[in-house]
Amino acid sequence: MFNELTISDLMIVMSLPLRVLFIDFDAWFAGIEQALDPALRGHPVAVVPVMTDRTCCIATSYEAKHMGVKTGTSVWEARRICPDIRLVLSDTSRYVHYHQQMIKAIEQHIPVSKVVSIDEMVCSLTGTQQQPEAALDIARRVKLAVSEVLAVTCSIGIAPNRFLAKMASKLDKPDGVRILVPADLPHAFEHLELNDLTGIGGSMVRRLRAEGIDSIRQLYATRRDTLRGIWGGIEGERVYAELRGRSAFRPPTQRRTVGHSHVLSPDMRRPDKALAILHKMLQKAAFRMREMGYHTGGMSLNLRLVDTAQPRQRKGWGEYGRFAPVNDTRDLNYVLRALWNRRPKGKKILAVGVQLHDLIPDAEVSGQLFTNRANNSQSDIDMATGNLSMVADDINKRFGAQSVFFGGAKEGLAGAPMRIAFTQIPNLELESDRVR
Repeated sequence: MFNELTISDLMIVMSLPLRVLFIDFDAWFAGIEQALDPALRGHPVAVVPVMTDRTCCIATSYEAKHMGVKTGTSVWEARRICPDIRLVLSDTSRYVHYHQQMIKAIEQHIPVSKVVSIDEMVCSLTGTQQQPEAALDIARRVKLAVSEVLAVTCSIGIAPNRFLAKMASKLDKPDGVRILVPADLPHAFEHLELNDLTGIGGSMVRRLRAEGIDSIRQLYATRRDTLRGIWGGIEGERVYAELRGRSAFRPPTQRRTVGHSHVLSPDMRRPDKALAILHKMLQKAAFRMREMGYHTGGMSLNLRLVDTAQPRQRKGWGEYGRFAPVNDTRDLNYVLRALWNRRPKGKKILAVGVQLHDLIPDAEVSGQLFTNRANNSQSDIDMATGNLSMVADDINKRFGAQSVFFGGAKEGLAGAPMRIAFTQIPNLELESDRVR
C-alpha cells in the first residue's frame, strides 16, 4: 500500500521529534469521479469547469498526468495530447461533501489541526505519537479510514515541521507515506527543481539563479544571512530554518480580497448575459465578505475579450474603482455598473471576474457623514441598504442560497456555479447554487 521504512531509517529519525503529519489527497477531483463512476477507472480523466475547448483542466487523473495532461492544460491541448481523454464537468458540491466526510474519518484517529485546501490537511503529533512507529501506525489507520469512505488514496508526509511534512507527502505519490527529517536533506530533494519547493515560484527561482543558486543542494548550503538578502527580509531566514526542520513563526495573514471569476459558456457570451453573471458573482462575494465581517473599499472588474472581426485576437481588459468602505450589495451593484460601462464595446466576452479589494474589518469602519443618495432620508437609506442586505443574507442562510437576490442577477443564476478556490472551501449551506 505504501513504502515501509527500514529499521536503520527509523533509527535515524529518532533524534528529532516528529511534530506534523501532512495529508495530501491524490488527484482529488478526478479521483472522486473515478471512484464514483467505474467507467472512468483506468482511463485518462480531466475535470473541467465548463464543457468548452476554450477552458482548462482544473484537475486530472494519474492516467492523464502520465500522458502529459496536467492541471492548467487547456482542453484543446489535452485533446491533442490524449485523444481518448474523458472530460467530466466539475461538481463542487460533491467535492466539498467528500472533503467533509474525509475530515470526519481522519479525526477518528487524529485531530485535523488545519485545513490547508480542499485536498490538504495538517495534523499535529503530540506525546508518544511523535515516535516513528506510532506516527506510521496513525498514517496506516488514516489511509484505511479514507478508503472506507471512498475508493481514493492519499499521500502522507511526517516530519518535524509543516514545510518538510508537506514536501514529504509529495515524494512517494500516489498513495505513499514518507518520514522526512533534516538528516535526509538535501539528498532527499536532489531529484527536484527549485520551484518544486513549497513557496518558491518562478520569480524567486530567477532571483536565486542570479545569485548562482541553481539546485536545492546549493540552496541548502547557502548561509542564512545570504538567503535573507535574496528574499529581501525575514522570509529568507524562515526558509533557512524550515529546510532544517525548525519551526518558523509566521504572523497570521489578513484577508485582502474576495471575489469570483468564470469562463462563460457560449450561450452566455452576450453582454446582457455576461453582466447578469457578474451580478450573481458580486452578490455571492458580498455575502461572503459580510459573513467574514468585512467592508470593502475597492472593486476590480476583469474581462477576457475577443474581437468579433478578428476572432483569433484575444486580450484581457480590467478596470478598478475605489470608494469609501461599504458592505452593502446595492452600493456595490452601482460600482459594478459604472465599471461595466467603461468596457470596450463591440467585443465578445469569453470570461468575467469581479474582486472586492481593500477589505477592512467591520469594527474598524467609521460611519459616513454624508451619503450618496440625495433624495432619501438617512433612516430610509439604512432600511434600504445595509439592513436589506442583512435580511437577504438571513433568508438565504435559512432557506438556501439564491432564495432571494437582486434583480440584476436573474438571467445569470444558472451560470457561474460554485467553485473551489485554492485555499477557500465553500460552505455548502451558504453558497450552494439553487435556481428558483
